[in-house]
Amino acid sequence: MLKKEELRKLFAASQAIRTRLFNLTHITKPPGARILVIAPHPDDESLGCGGTLLLHKQLGHEVRVVFLTDGEKGIRKVPAKQVRSIRRQEAHQAASILHIPEDHLDFLGLPDGQVGGHAGTHYELREILEKFDPDTIYLPSFLESHPDHYAANILLKNNLISEVRIGAYEVWTTFQPNILVDISGVMDMKRRLVECYSSQIRELDYWEAISCLNRYRAAMYGSGLRHAEAFITCTSTQYFEIMRSTE
Repeated sequence: MLKKEELRKLFAASQAIRTRLFNLTHITKPPGARILVIAPHPDDESLGCGGTLLLHKQLGHEVRVVFLTDGEKGIRKVPAKQVRSIRRQEAHQAASILHIPEDHLDFLGLPDGQVGGHAGTHYELREILEKFDPDTIYLPSFLESHPDHYAANILLKNNLISEVRIGAYEVWTTFQPNILVDISGVMDMKRRLVECYSSQIRELDYWEAISCLNRYRAAMYGSGLRHAEAFITCTSTQYFEIMRSTE
């Protein structure tokens, strides 16, 4: 059950998004040219925004993915070193489907479950941000219940220098979105992305969960969509102001 403070935060964020940003619409061509994805664990990028990334690649956009951890706690009863290797291999498999080159995958190697303890100045991430110079950054929303997902927002806030467009996605926790991306035409490809992470699907049926969420998002919009990914989309300044207002 959610604690009273968690409920307050969810309510405050929903009100802030509705007041400042709310004009729910759907798009078929996500904007941007240089796309950076922050994934706390290998698979978050495919679950949360895999369909949107497929559309970006179809549009000829450049995509780079930063994995904060190797997800070494993600397979029970398997040594952490072995899990790191497995999950990095799975991340590379998913990247090959997206046609993301090897030099556009970054593994920061932060400890799984402890990103919050490393969310200050991070010179490697800062260098990636400065050199790649993205115009759009996708990351899990600050409303996510997983502590690493929330901490990813603090990490970005502490290291982002230039103004960018933020696309906050959902994995563990839903939110009040202002943009839906129609991924109906790439849903089969998204399934291939998610199924690259076979070690995780053996732990939990992530495909069933995320495909139902994408279907729900489309059905509730009621505009003939079949599957959609939901985002809080705004400038980084607006995004961090909303986050701060709910703290």
